Amino acid sequence: MTRPHPLTAMREREWSEAWEEQQRIVDEKLNSQRGSWLPNVVEVRRWGALRWTSGRPGHAATSGRAVAETYVVLRPDMPQDTTERVVEVLKEPAPTLRLLGFGLQRHHVIGAVSGAAVVGVLAAVAGAALGAGIVGAVLGLLLGGVAGGIAGALGARYAVDRQRSAVLGDEDHMRVIVGRYAPKSWSRLVEAASSLEAALPAGAGKTLDDPDTQTVEAMHIAMWEAAAVLVGSSDHTGVEVLAERMEGLERAHRGAASP
Repeated sequence: MTRPHPLTAMREREWSEAWEEQQRIVDEKLNSQRGSWLPNVVEVRRWGALRWTSGRPGHAATSGRAVAETYVVLRPDMPQDTTERVVEVLKEPAPTLRLLGFGLQRHHVIGAVSGAAVVGVLAAVAGAALGAGIVGAVLGLLLGGVAGGIAGALGARYAVDRQRSAVLGDEDHMRVIVGRYAPKSWSRLVEAASSLEAALPAGAGKTLDDPDTQTVEAMHIAMWEAAAVLVGSSDHTGVEVLAERMEGLERAHRGAASP
């Protein structure tokens, strides 16, 4: 297993265990290269969430390497349940069933079963009503079941995709940064924030009398403002300034913690 990227705030053991679990799922549930699921690890941060992905399932299983694919920065005053919804959307759980080399997730299966049952029965009733007899009814049930299953699976996929888009598209409460399009200054900012988070106690920032509360708030506000610059402007100078300030804050905290 390769060493975690410096953008993570997780301990090496935690990150490795999380990624090894994803690799196990790849080996056991998705041996085929066909399918749309990409193994990933979602890391909850004090400023939101970060999704790591490998690219292709085979690459994850053989190399153990991952890239920071998606950053979701939450508005500083967002409640905990918003973070939970974001994490659930970013996880995109592994397929529960393989059919003809394709991995199907739970909502695909439910949609396919429901669609096959409804359309199949309607087609059988229609065949019988048209005087096609038992053979026509059975044929209608089979053909309708297949067509309904496909339509149900596609409909379920569409509904889930719309729900995910609605959650991540809430620009008033969160800002989404795609890793491959982000400038180097953004990586500097996240790396400094990661180092700062790793150095802070687990409960830092949760109470008003906590001496680290202001540090956590400053970090979160900086991430929110930087995300606003990236989303709304092609001039990333502001992100560079925030990265320098975050690096200074991280150095100051490290110096204060040193004996």
